[in-house]
Parts: sequence; C-alpha cells; structure tokens
Amino acid sequence: MKKSIFGLLACSFLVFQSCQNDGDNVNEDQNEKVILNTNSQNLSSRMNNDNLGVIGLVTGKITGKANETSSDFPMALLAEFNPPTYNGLTLKATHVDVKDNYVYVSYNTQGETYLGGIDVIDISQPNNPQLIVQAILPNVDISTVVYDNGNLFLAGAMDVDKDAKLSSPAFVGKMPLQAGKLTDTYNTVFLESNVGTGVAVADSKYYGISGSNGVVAKIDKATNTIETTIHIADLRALRRIDNKIVVLSGTDGVKVFNADNLSPLLSFSTSKDVADAKRTIDFQGNNLLVSEGYQGLKVYNLNSGSLLQSLSLPTNLADVDAGDVVTNAVSVNGDFVYVANGAAGVSVYKNVNSSLSFLGSIQLGGSANYVKSVGDYIFVASGNGGLKIIKKISSGPQSLACDGFIAYPGSAYLNVNSGETFNYKGDQSLYNVNVNQNLNWCGVLAAAQGVTVNSNGVFSIKGGLFIGTTRNSSTLIVNGTLIIEGDLMVYGNVILNSGAKIKFLGTGGHMIITGTVTKNSGVEITGNFIDDRNEGKLK
Repeated sequence: MKKSIFGLLACSFLVFQSCQNDGDNVNEDQNEKVILNTNSQNLSSRMNNDNLGVIGLVTGKITGKANETSSDFPMALLAEFNPPTYNGLTLKATHVDVKDNYVYVSYNTQGETYLGGIDVIDISQPNNPQLIVQAILPNVDISTVVYDNGNLFLAGAMDVDKDAKLSSPAFVGKMPLQAGKLTDTYNTVFLESNVGTGVAVADSKYYGISGSNGVVAKIDKATNTIETTIHIADLRALRRIDNKIVVLSGTDGVKVFNADNLSPLLSFSTSKDVADAKRTIDFQGNNLLVSEGYQGLKVYNLNSGSLLQSLSLPTNLADVDAGDVVTNAVSVNGDFVYVANGAAGVSVYKNVNSSLSFLGSIQLGGSANYVKSVGDYIFVASGNGGLKIIKKISSGPQSLACDGFIAYPGSAYLNVNSGETFNYKGDQSLYNVNVNQNLNWCGVLAAAQGVTVNSNGVFSIKGGLFIGTTRNSSTLIVNGTLIIEGDLMVYGNVILNSGAKIKFLGTGGHMIITGTVTKNSGVEITGNFIDDRNEGKLK
C-alpha cells in the first residue's frame, strides 16, 4: 500500500503524500516496536557545530544562504541536529513539542518506506542543548508529537503490509514517559485514511485527525477508545483552544467544533491548497493564523471567520527559486509570529496595534519547512538539514542601574576611539565591536564578526555577550579589561594577550567557548562563571 505522510517534495514543502522512493525497506529489528538509544557518545555525533553562533534578521534581499545583519532582535543558533538515519535511510523532522526542559521531535521517512523516530533534547542548560534519547520506530511514521501529563501523544501511519492485523494505516496514540524520557511501548487507536495528521489533548479526552478521506475523532484517555468521529476531507492541522476544537482542511477550509460533543460551531473557507501538503495553524488572542501554502499567511477572526490580514509570500528574493517559497507553518509566541516560508527562511512578525508587522527573516540555508517557538527558543526543521535550535537573546535583570544610558544609535560596526566613553542600553545585534577606551552596555550584545578590547579599553556589559560564528572562526581579543555580568558565549577563538583582564560579576553567568583559548603572560580571570561544557578553557 502506498503511504501518504509528511514527505519532502522538490518544491520544498512538507506533505502527507510522499514522493516515490526506491530505497531498501528496513530489514532489521522488524519485531521491535521502539528501538531506544541513550548512548551519549553516539548521539553527540548527530550534532553539527559548523554554523553555530550569532545570527540576525535579514531585511534586504533573501538569498537562501545564512548571513548576519545588525538589528535589535539578537539571536544565536545554539544547536543543529542532523536527522537520524537507520538502515541507510534518512528521516525527516515533522513536528516539535516542548515541556519544561525537554524538547520532543518527531520524524518520518520520505517515500514508500514506513520508518519514524522521536528525539528528546535536553535544554536545562539554556545555551547548550543536548540530544539525550533517540527512538526509532520501524514500520511507523510519526507526523505529530504532543506532551501531556507524563504521556507523549502521537499521530502517524503504520505499514499495514507488514501487519495484516492493522485495520488502517492512520493512527493516533500515546506513549507513557518515565521522568520525561521515552519508553519502548505505546498504545494506538486506528482512524480511517492513510495517515494520522494531528493530535490535541484535553483533560480526560484527546482528539485526532487523519488526512485524505479522513476524520476528526474524540477519544477517551482512560480507555483509549473512540467516542465520536466526523468525516472531513483532506485534514491538515488540529488545535484546541478553550473548549473548541479547530481543524484545517486543504479543501474545506477551517471548521470549529465544541470540544465536548464535536457539534459544529463555525465553518469558513480558506484558499485551496496543494493536495496533501502539511500546514499548521496557531492562535493569537481571538485570531486564527493559517499557513496557506502559495497564498502565504492569513489571519482570521476565530469568532466570525472574517479575514483580518493577508501576508503574501516574500518577494525580495535573490538566487532563490520562487517555486520553492511557500508558507508551510506558523508559530505564535506572545506578540511575535514566526512563519516558515521554505527557501525564503523564517519570516518574523510582531503584533503592533492588532496588526502583524514584518521585522525581517531568519536565513539558515536550505528550506524552512516547520517552525515552533516556545519561550526564548525557535525550533526550525529544514529538510535534510535536520532540526535547528535558535535562541532569541534577551537580557535579564542587572545588578547595577543603567540610568542615563541611551539606546544604541549607530551602525553595525561599533568603534570606541581613545578618549571616548559610551553608555548604551538594550538588546542589539552588530557585526563588530572595537573598544579603545570606555564602553558600558546594559543589555545583551551580539557581535557576529568579533569583539576586540584594546590595551587602554574597558568594556563593561551587564546582560550577556554573544560573539561570532563557528563558520567564520570569529574571535574575542582582549588586551585591556572585559567586565561581564551575565552569559559569555564565544562561537570561535579567544585570545587573551599580556595584561588582559576578564572579570565576571554576580553569582556566575554561563560560559561557552567553541574554539581555542590563547593566554599570554599576566592574564587575570576573576569571579564566578558556569562552564556549560565543563571544558575548563578559562582556568
């Protein structure tokens, strides 16, 4: 039977109907339901450290290549995880959910083979995410994962050709967790259609949807049995808000149901979409945001169904095939909205006076096929590029007052000449910082190309300092004095010349240095800091 689930087409969007794949089927461990891997050394090999570091919003031409720009929206790419492979097949990320310090990522396999996976990533060290558990599920594709009360709820598809007892490929179900970690079993409920495409959870019930010729199903948590089903064609997305269940169909638009009995409350049309393409929806207050493929992002009033705003696909493209630009997913985080637009990257909007205003785009290379933002994090699934974890860097409270400091008014290159003293505040992303005298900064400063504190320079920052990218081997060079209260993240090398001083204030910020540290004579390092990678590079 040909499967229909979240593959990746050449036009760079996630789809339920997968492309033809002539690769070999998985032949080993066929009888195992879940194959767990907790070997830290093995899992660490999936981390890609080539492109970590400071990134910024692009407001000019979109090239499809990673680059940095100056902005007041500083970010850093903290981690990049290559997708899991099994028996020579590479899996594709399909969905992300977050609970406390754990990130859950689901995977499937493009083509005829059914092969899924789930990753658990530990973000208890906020600047140093670690992959701690990998699960491979032979003969199963996973399209959605949702955490709830010690269980991981799943939606996906199973290979009925490998098990004649299966009534349908499409399923939803739940995996009991142990202290947030994956286990080796899960229970399933089968739905009509070829693939389960979404799941949402309530107090005593959960809900699932399936794709082409599919259903919306209300399921009892305790007994894991279906209570009610409603047939709706081409279901793509499912979300719950208050006591409402909201679904998106590629042909029938948005439908809103009462969560108690699935009685209809509202229905309205959206644009007709490419058959079986994966899309997501999200809420911002009373508004429903819908990713509508080649029609971009649209915002509807959830109470009336009226169209409030239509955000077209980016057109400021250079060296990007317009056919690869498509709105795949949307994620709301407070006032900010993140939109995965394929080869055009992730567009960032802010709610200003009840309307979304474009801030810029995040360019990571490849195709942005899925995005989810929680807390300070932005999770992006990018085709064969795996999962990328971005942190929006913001300053916490500082122990020293910053009265009289002003917002930075200058260019992307901050130069403090001899005899100058500058006092700035705010969170800022720049290219380069060069200090020859006195620079005082309250907030987070991210410098993509490097920071140099010269012999008579004193650079004092209360908030956090993020420097460079591993791609460009950027450097922190200190000849004078660097005083820091907050995190120090250097994605490159550190050179401490003779007489250099680094003073850490407060109880201890976090520190990571990805490159080498060169210390010459007379270097002084004082204060407390937490070495997130326990590498002792500043000892």
